[in-house]
Amino acid sequence: MTVVDWFKTLWPVAVVLAAFGVRMEVGQALNKQRLRSIEKDVEREKEDRKADIESVHARVSRHENDIGKALSEIRQDIKTLLSRQ
Repeated sequence: MTVVDWFKTLWPVAVVLAAFGVRMEVGQALNKQRLRSIEKDVEREKEDRKADIESVHARVSRHENDIGKALSEIRQDIKTLLSRQ
């Protein structure tokens, strides 16, 4: 067989191998891109969660202050009532 006959016989195999190689490279690039996208989403969620937690802490602190004021008023009222007797 001559080189031309080998080429005529084996060119489909070479094309299939080249296509498979290109497909693998594209798949790896897409996986890397998807992983970067997922990492960015996770970071964004972490920042959103951090802001949510800070707002919850602020609300809890405000409620604690309000409750503390109410308890102080109740204590004062009890002292006033006890001093009248």
